[in-house]
Amino acid sequence: MTLYQLQDIRHGYNGRLVLDIPRWQVDGDAIVGLYGPNGSGKSTLLKLLAFVESPRQGEVIFDGQPTGPFTHGIRAQVALLPQDAYLLKRTVFANIAFGLRIRKDRRDERRRVNEALNAVGLEPEHFAQRLWFELSGGEAQRVALAARLVLKPRALLLDEPTTSVDAASAHLIKNAVLLARQQWGTTLIISSHDTDWLQGICDDMVHLFRGKLLSGGQRTLIFGPWHPYAHGRVRRPLTEEQDFLAAAPHSASSNAVAAIHPAHVALYAQADQIPKALHGLQGTLLRLSLEKSTAHLSAAVGVGSTILKAQLSPQALSSGRFAPGQSVWLGYDPEQVEWH
Repeated sequence: MTLYQLQDIRHGYNGRLVLDIPRWQVDGDAIVGLYGPNGSGKSTLLKLLAFVESPRQGEVIFDGQPTGPFTHGIRAQVALLPQDAYLLKRTVFANIAFGLRIRKDRRDERRRVNEALNAVGLEPEHFAQRLWFELSGGEAQRVALAARLVLKPRALLLDEPTTSVDAASAHLIKNAVLLARQQWGTTLIISSHDTDWLQGICDDMVHLFRGKLLSGGQRTLIFGPWHPYAHGRVRRPLTEEQDFLAAAPHSASSNAVAAIHPAHVALYAQADQIPKALHGLQGTLLRLSLEKSTAHLSAAVGVGSTILKAQLSPQALSSGRFAPGQSVWLGYDPEQVEWH
């Protein structure tokens, strides 16, 4: 079942185009991660999905129903947790119950508020009567999340939910999100710079760059300037001795942005293992992580100040020779590089 459909979306401010999405859909009961650099349009996209704003052009369809600023009953099915979620100047209990009271739905209010508190790892007997200023940053963020969870929305949209919270709070937020999907079938769309955290929770990952949605997978972006190289290729220095090579872009811009999917980058323990058809780069293995959406093990490798992603093959995984901190090699075909 498709919950969201976006068609021919163009949206911006003061004549500046922020989003340009010809088509996109999100299935019900899915957890989708949005990632990309600052200014790529993630927060704006979440506002459109929450019906806080309407697109300048195009249409957002929710559960098969075309939507507009006055579409009856739609906004009540969606909850947005913004990056800077402020609490009301009242108790934790009153903050969480506020949405229920606005909707004039106070049946079993205490039980429902307590359930929401428990879902985010805050014991009701210790936190319900605390005032807003008595909370740590992580606790305040979890209270703000509980205020959305208590509404049991069909779609829950989270904008950088783990920014400025400790590891324990990030873990509890993850558990609460998974619980919402498990118990109520909530669809979740989450933007975050913490791609490792997203990987562990999402069914699909979508890259937003310059207002455009790229297909799933954690592409590595390589920014210019680019310099001419032999055989119709261009190069971008990563270290004093190593260049990232790519087939020259169709446009002549030296500041074009290259992207390569982790599936097109292989990891090797030694340089002599790299096939001659591939371009090799030496770097340091920073971390290994499991991509929930694909069940692939991915590697993050630092080459100078650039971090490239690679997917481990079954052969590489079975070798058991890779560990963070180790010097490794990457191999890829420059013809597999995309341009944006």
